[in-house]
Amino acid sequence: MLEHGATNHRQGESDLKDEQRVTTILELACDASFELDSTAIIKGWNCRAEKLFGWSSQEAIGQHVQMIVSPRHRETVLASLGKAIALRDKLPEEPLKMRALHHDGYRFSTELFLYPRRCQDDDRLTVFVRNLTDREQLQNLLSERADQRAILNFIEDGYTELDLQGNHQWVNDAYCRIFNRRREEVLDPSYQNISHRPVSVNIRELFKKVYQTGEPVRAFEYEAVPGRYCEITVSLKRGESGQPTGFVTLIRDTTERKRHELELAEARETADAANRAKSEFLANMSHEIRTPMNGVMGMTELALSTELTEEQREYLSMVRSSAEDLLVIINDILDYSKIEAGKIDLALVEFNLSEVVGDTMKTLAIPAHRKSLELAFHVDANVPSTLVGDSVRLRQVLLNLASNAVKFTDKGEVVVSARLESRGQTGGKIHFKVRDTGIGIPVETQKRLFRPFEQADSSTTRQYGGTGLGLAISRKIVELMGGEIWMESIPGEGSTFHFTASFGIAGNSEERIFSSTSDLRGMPVLIIDDNATNRRILQEIVGRWQMVPQVAESGPEGLAKLEAALVSGQPFRLILLDEQMPGMDGLEVIDRIRASSLLRGATIMMLTSADQSSSAARCRELGANMYLIKPIKPSELHTMIQKALAAHAQTIAKPAAHRRAPCRSLSILVAEDNAVNQRVAAAMLERMGHRPTLAATGLEAVSKCSQTPFDLILMDVQMPGVDGFEAARRIRSHELTAETRIPIIAMTARAMNGDRERCIEAGMDDYVSKPVTMEALRRALARYAVDK
Repeated sequence: MLEHGATNHRQGESDLKDEQRVTTILELACDASFELDSTAIIKGWNCRAEKLFGWSSQEAIGQHVQMIVSPRHRETVLASLGKAIALRDKLPEEPLKMRALHHDGYRFSTELFLYPRRCQDDDRLTVFVRNLTDREQLQNLLSERADQRAILNFIEDGYTELDLQGNHQWVNDAYCRIFNRRREEVLDPSYQNISHRPVSVNIRELFKKVYQTGEPVRAFEYEAVPGRYCEITVSLKRGESGQPTGFVTLIRDTTERKRHELELAEARETADAANRAKSEFLANMSHEIRTPMNGVMGMTELALSTELTEEQREYLSMVRSSAEDLLVIINDILDYSKIEAGKIDLALVEFNLSEVVGDTMKTLAIPAHRKSLELAFHVDANVPSTLVGDSVRLRQVLLNLASNAVKFTDKGEVVVSARLESRGQTGGKIHFKVRDTGIGIPVETQKRLFRPFEQADSSTTRQYGGTGLGLAISRKIVELMGGEIWMESIPGEGSTFHFTASFGIAGNSEERIFSSTSDLRGMPVLIIDDNATNRRILQEIVGRWQMVPQVAESGPEGLAKLEAALVSGQPFRLILLDEQMPGMDGLEVIDRIRASSLLRGATIMMLTSADQSSSAARCRELGANMYLIKPIKPSELHTMIQKALAAHAQTIAKPAAHRRAPCRSLSILVAEDNAVNQRVAAAMLERMGHRPTLAATGLEAVSKCSQTPFDLILMDVQMPGVDGFEAARRIRSHELTAETRIPIIAMTARAMNGDRERCIEAGMDDYVSKPVTMEALRRALARYAVDK
């Protein structure tokens, strides 16, 4: 930075006049430091930062860092800081240039050295600041004066002048302090033999580069002697003819900063090791818990399929419900451990967003309808129909948020919506909202909710249950999807959780018009529903199919509109009717319609929030053509409308039962070391008509397999001695000389990321996770039990 070295030594009265100005500049030239949290809020502020930026620590701490960044540069600087925070275990390669803003309003140039670190449950960023403007002012001041050496002795950085052979011609006081040398010693020609032999680099090569290129090398860090780090700037010094006459260097002692950097790296490594140990511990604990859980749930399911008294069935149903709740907690803990260990990767597949959201919401229909809640979802028409992303993880986030909404809402509705926020050539960002009319959350507790193991207050856990991990897991997944998550809430009125996520857009992803919609175009349809959200959603959906909708918010209003349409000569051909309405419910509306000979021609589809066979039977008696459980997917509604219209008002279109292919009885070897789980697996297989044989160890499984030709093997992966992976490898090795290959299905209670790959690598064909239910086992065996 100082390209023009001092060549003369003059003293005069004018030197003293500039001392105060130079001292002020140099005091500010020293490093300031501050610390930021993951949201760029200032958490630490040293005395030099107070001096550099003009804000006291009391004023600065708790404020956003943008207050010290020039407005024109804020977006770029904040983005760079955010990237640095996200690096965690990697330091930025270059310092960040920043145009800073002083408390008094003036702007100046700085250089930031960024050190990310982990602090408890938050990411932090330690920032060292170098004031470039002051050093530029110093350079200008020095270049203006012939007598520089008195001024140079004020600076805290080392300053040297060398000839072209590398001999020191002059050094300032700071240089002597940094290297603990006397000036006479440094100026001795033999000094270059020790000063130019740093530990980490050959410093001579640095001077050669400057001489050959004529360009200065700035802020080059190296280890001068063991344990002491310096940052050196080297420039050519030229004579009046412009020819090089030597070098000028500026040296800063960075040992303290380097020590801090190494401490951060060590702390980061310690934290990473602790996280790895914690994740492994949680995974092992998950296995130890899932193994007996498999026995509890399996035996309960088997017991419930036997002849029981009502009291016994009630007790066992409560056992199963409690076990399912416990399994949710175990899954949350396991998921969080995988996220913390960085073992979650997004699987990119094509999927239909409306189908994913609809299927997710349908899983919540029963708990929502038990509380008489309206459950609805809506995907805007401008959202591409086919996206590319991880639909499983998206469903996990939606299910987390929507199930929380159902849990904390006692009356009203839970609505999920999705709209296109932005779109590029190959991808887009979708904005999701999950809105409820529940208990709401106080403002002071909202920020804590996205931290692990946190809920609104301790009473929440006691009243509603849960681990407090769902929102923390959702936040991590959303961040992996390139989005962010936040919430709005008013206590007593409800909450709205927002999140964004980026997805690819499939090439054939333009909004599809459902096939066979030509016969729906122009058809008048009446929507009778007391819930405004449902009316709006249904009206938009049928509008996409170019039907002509009208809405009514009650039974009497709906009947009036039916009569008015009949009088006008344009009767409704289709009625979408809500069952649960105050006053006149949907069943009574059907009764009134069927009692009137003039209104009988309309096709009626009942939409209900209840799942009761008695209601369905009553609908059939009254002549309703379809009975659909909310929330209703657009594809499902479209299909059912087509079926209802084709069935001619008097026919009930009941979906044909799924026919399974004829199955054969399989001879199955069950390798499982846990006695209870052996009984569970054997009983389930016998119920399905298969013939199980048990092996208590991997070695026993290999031995029995070599003696008996089994149709299939169920292999527990974690057994003492020879585990399932090794047993599978040995079986596959023995089969190399045989003409047959026995299918092997892995059973694991661990379910960590990479286990599926390990199963395939060991030669297994499929994978089921414990606790194994009867239905999951039936699906896994299905393709092997089909008659050939």
